[in-house]
Amino acid sequence: LLATTACASERFAMSAAEVNVNSSLPGPAADIKVTTSDLRSQVGRIQNQVKEIQEVVRMYSSTTGPRRVRRQKMDAMSPEPVDTNPYSRLMALQSMGIVKNFDRVRNFSVALVGIGGVGVGVAEMLTRVGIGKIIVYDFDTIELANMNKMFYRPEQSGWNKTMACRHYCSELNPDTTFEVHNINIAVDESGNKQKFKDTVKSGSTDRKSPVNLIIGCVDNIEARQVMEAVSEEMQIPYLDCVVADDAMSGSVQLIIPGRTGGLEASPIKSHMDKRAGTCPASLPTTDSIIAGIAAQNALKFLLGFGEVAFLISYNAITNDFNTRMTYPLPAKLTPGATPGAPATPGL
Repeated sequence: LLATTACASERFAMSAAEVNVNSSLPGPAADIKVTTSDLRSQVGRIQNQVKEIQEVVRMYSSTTGPRRVRRQKMDAMSPEPVDTNPYSRLMALQSMGIVKNFDRVRNFSVALVGIGGVGVGVAEMLTRVGIGKIIVYDFDTIELANMNKMFYRPEQSGWNKTMACRHYCSELNPDTTFEVHNINIAVDESGNKQKFKDTVKSGSTDRKSPVNLIIGCVDNIEARQVMEAVSEEMQIPYLDCVVADDAMSGSVQLIIPGRTGGLEASPIKSHMDKRAGTCPASLPTTDSIIAGIAAQNALKFLLGFGEVAFLISYNAITNDFNTRMTYPLPAKLTPGATPGAPATPGL
């Protein structure tokens, strides 16, 4: 497999070189320049995928490292309190009367946009509790600068974040289904926004209905606004999770179209422009706190237990947590709906 993937990479590189030569021809052949640029981009992506496949093969064929154990899929969540049952401690929530039917978590699907410092934590936690399906969206690749994030590793540099996330989480729990898309939903090239809408619309576990929740963990207002717009159009709840540029504060806001306030109520509305020589601060501690609150809030909302926080803010300097209700703008209030009334799937 290693040899095959290497040969494939060489063939794609040769094809790009041949097209580049032809693009210097006069007349109509000059139009091939556009194709050449596209092909070079495709070759680069394919070469990165080849590296990823080679790394996966190396990891699984290694005889020097610890043996990697993959458990079998389980048809049902068992409450049996034995050491070999990965769901025993989760199902204890049901036997203790905290959650009525915890195993319903398998019926839910979420669209998770952004798997940076907060997103990776949300993805891992929802995977560990056995949620039915996670659709992941991110356009970035892993760099050494990402090593302050939770589960990325140095040898994964150059990988697509979506593939690394799926690889890691599917090993944790093979019962959770993963669907990944390497796109930037804030940039409408190649129909990215429409693809996001289409995959959200058919994102349920059986692909016959929309996802139950959109979760955003991004650091740009454009993508957050796209998610809010899709949430309003499809009447899907949206959980906005964000950390400030100085990593000293963050917030989690549950937006229910027509019933709660939108992004206008968020305490964090702006982000640092991404340019050479500058970068925002990032702490795995702050990221993990916000990720934990987000995953907990998602579970409360989906399974209908406890009190859902519609807006919770965290200040790392003062150790303060503040919660409050948000209310929709008059123009966005659903006719006949009570402002602030939770439309909880679990109730």
